[in-house]
Amino acid sequence: MTSNAKRFLAVSLLSLTPSIALAGQIESGFPDFLSTRDEYVSVREGAVQLPTRKGESVQSIGPALENLFVLNQTGVNISLGLQVVTGTFNGVFNPYPVPTANYGGFQVSAPAPAPLIAQQYYWTVDPANPAGTKTCVWRVEVSDVAGTCSAQVFFGTYGGAVCTVDAAQSFIDPTTCQTQIVTVIQ
Repeated sequence: MTSNAKRFLAVSLLSLTPSIALAGQIESGFPDFLSTRDEYVSVREGAVQLPTRKGESVQSIGPALENLFVLNQTGVNISLGLQVVTGTFNGVFNPYPVPTANYGGFQVSAPAPAPLIAQQYYWTVDPANPAGTKTCVWRVEVSDVAGTCSAQVFFGTYGGAVCTVDAAQSFIDPTTCQTQIVTVIQ
């Protein structure tokens, strides 16, 4: 083999290295629970701090309901996939699967954060292959910091989905930890 051919081959192999290194990898450490892949998959991530909204509560930090809603704007029905549930899963809201242009969701009776509890779930257009199609993966972390509840929502997207949090409708009660998350999948 000539030296020019060796250089060309080396450069060609080096150009593949970033693709191989990214195969199945998720940036920023968002855990990949959907599948093991050996091909390149585009994943986008983000995080949102929930606004607080104090209700008329007399209770202090303790077990609280978490209502986790979704607005489907994909054009097809979406289904729920549960990955981590801290507390008791109370079931899904109707309609389910969630038709396009409708709200759906589920509820969890969560324990008091000590110091943190998490729910991790996804909404997908194809429950048989969530990593290969439009899917939004959500991780809701509720924490107790010095007697005040706060929440962050982390997300990862697959298959070209656009995943957002409706901050106007999402909140956490800083006293009771009752949480409402409204997300959108497009």
